[in-house]
Amino acid sequence: ATEADLHSLIDERAVSRTQWLTLFICFLLQTIDGFDVLAMAFAAPALAEDWSLSADRLGIVFSAGVLGMTLGAMFLAPLTDKFGRRTIIFCAVLVMGFSMLATAWAANLSVMVVLRVITGLAIGAMMASLTSLVSEFFPDAMRNMAVGILLSGYPLGAMIGGFIAAPIIPQYGWEGVFVCGGIMTLAMVPLVLMWVPESLHFLLRRRPSGALMKVNKVLRRLGSELLSELPRADAEPEPAHVSSLLTDARRKSTLQLWSSFFLCFGTLYFLLSWIPKLLVDSGLPLSQAIYAGIAFNIGGALGNIAIGWTSTRLGLQKTILYFHVVAALGMILFAFLPLGIAALLFLTTVIGLFQQGGFVGFYMVAARLYPADIRTTGVGWGIGLGRFGAVIAPYLAGLLIASGWGVEALFTAFSLPLLIGGWVAYSIRSDALAADTST
Repeated sequence: ATEADLHSLIDERAVSRTQWLTLFICFLLQTIDGFDVLAMAFAAPALAEDWSLSADRLGIVFSAGVLGMTLGAMFLAPLTDKFGRRTIIFCAVLVMGFSMLATAWAANLSVMVVLRVITGLAIGAMMASLTSLVSEFFPDAMRNMAVGILLSGYPLGAMIGGFIAAPIIPQYGWEGVFVCGGIMTLAMVPLVLMWVPESLHFLLRRRPSGALMKVNKVLRRLGSELLSELPRADAEPEPAHVSSLLTDARRKSTLQLWSSFFLCFGTLYFLLSWIPKLLVDSGLPLSQAIYAGIAFNIGGALGNIAIGWTSTRLGLQKTILYFHVVAALGMILFAFLPLGIAALLFLTTVIGLFQQGGFVGFYMVAARLYPADIRTTGVGWGIGLGRFGAVIAPYLAGLLIASGWGVEALFTAFSLPLLIGGWVAYSIRSDALAADTST
């Protein structure tokens, strides 16, 4: 068998139980990611009261997690292209689990900030690594759907976390949220060790120590014929470095992808951060405003799956553009139409479906844009640079609100990045996305 034959093996065979099990475990990890990321949001009111934290000091704790996720995606995720998807996922699970547990016993704000950065580093590395592993372990026709299912775990974890935290905090305090998150995370370690395989693409391109044995282990689980020796490499692997994303052939597509991530990350975090507060300011009871936030995440979970299904029929880039146009229109309707609570919750769900679904399309673009040698580097840098939009947008929205902007102006303004980001992603050369998808 040639290397190309083995690369096409997954595309030409029916999806096996091993592949479905791998997706399920990765989905569980992504769900726990969603819980761990928002654990501080759930614990914040009780923590602020217990430690007498002002809003600005609490904001430092929130920002620490985002900073860690940004750095982890940009600087730790590329290690996945050097040492393997399974290895980095395993290490990230350990770091996440123990840092979550340690957070429950943090003695002061400085320790808390450091631990949140460490947790964020692991989450940032894991999210990019899971995307690469799943995209490489499913046939091309199902790749978008598989990545969509994977990433739907994130908003699902955020929602489940709220339901878990609500009864835990009154009985065990804010510490109970982090103990629960740490235990759930560490419970995944044996599942990763036993059932998550290494990517064939990685093994064939990087040829780590014992590569033949590891390749045959994966082939055996897939029910394929074993190899007596590794095939000759098609080409030398590229260095897993950001410079590989900016070669002459890739620079334009990479900058387009980064721009799309940045713009739409900003609108996503504006919506996540401000929907409940703006609705309360508009006169809704807090309980209904919270339900709107939950509806947005329910829509997001559905949208992550919907874009995978739709993109196999309309094409990925066209689907991303359509999703963002519908989300932008939904935001404008949300701002200008007088809505009852039922209609408001329905429209919020629709916005979440198309905005978060369209946003997940960027992960799919990144997984297709780069070859296996640098795939996680590409996904990680897209996520990492995009998170700067997530940092800027909520703060900018706060400044605009303070200066007198109303809901109508805010939602109209933040719908524009969706239109621009969707169009930029649509403009990426289709041949760039088709390149190297089998490697």
